[in-house]
Amino acid sequence: MAYYISRASERKFSDVEGVPGLQQALLVGHEHGASHLEVSLYELAPGATTGWTRCPFEESWFVTGGSGEAAYAGLRYELGSGDYGVAPVGVAHSLSAGDEGLTWIGVRAPKPPTFDGARSRIAAKASPGENLGRPSETDPRHRYVGHFDDSDMAPYAQLSMPGYHGPNIKNISLRMMVDQLLGAQHHTVFVCEIAPRSGPGQAAKVHYHPFEEIYYFTSGGMRGTLDGKDEVIETGDLVWVGTDGTHGFVNERAEPARWVEVQSPIPPTSDAFFFPDDWRKLPEEH
Repeated sequence: MAYYISRASERKFSDVEGVPGLQQALLVGHEHGASHLEVSLYELAPGATTGWTRCPFEESWFVTGGSGEAAYAGLRYELGSGDYGVAPVGVAHSLSAGDEGLTWIGVRAPKPPTFDGARSRIAAKASPGENLGRPSETDPRHRYVGHFDDSDMAPYAQLSMPGYHGPNIKNISLRMMVDQLLGAQHHTVFVCEIAPRSGPGQAAKVHYHPFEEIYYFTSGGMRGTLDGKDEVIETGDLVWVGTDGTHGFVNERAEPARWVEVQSPIPPTSDAFFFPDDWRKLPEEH
């Protein structure tokens, strides 16, 4: 599949087997064509815990509501909206909910294995460790965690990130969260926003990548050209685009469009974006 759209209007939560109090709404995964990642929304009931586990994949989270605690690598962090973190492959970890419950966007990369006899959750011994409070990016003791705030968003400009900088993606603001600096090796998670009234040629021109990615819209919406098809994306919708799947977006609305983006595998430091129109302009040499 070149792309898949998970519509907010069709979303359903279900109980996670073996984890009392945890519900999951799968947004994209193996059954939708993804080879490298799985993305879900999670709701953890007040006072519940995921339990201590080790996994054969990285697991990251971006808290969207409630309160709770993350514990791993000998450290504990109090969680609230805007906090994020990543548990590396094989590292024992747990999430627990406070009195309000806890909700988050969760990413697994590589995606959980699907072959016969595969194990995705391996029980681990509890090791809660030292409580360091809320995640802080100015405290050198903190590892694998951070906090996002609206004030972190830079002014709109041309896209500049590892793998691409140039004029084909404009009027965009980006704030990186989960990446190799944080400890991830298989995926990135970041917040993007495109300015209002960014029509054709003023937003994201049609392009493709040597990796998979998702756009989970948290506010506003955009009109996308996905594999040559016109699609309208609304708040709460998720777009998954496969490797080499062409996609481009415009924001013709009077409000900014903001989304959480995930890429897996981690993009190369160059030649991560390919724009078909640029290649079509090249002359034939004989």
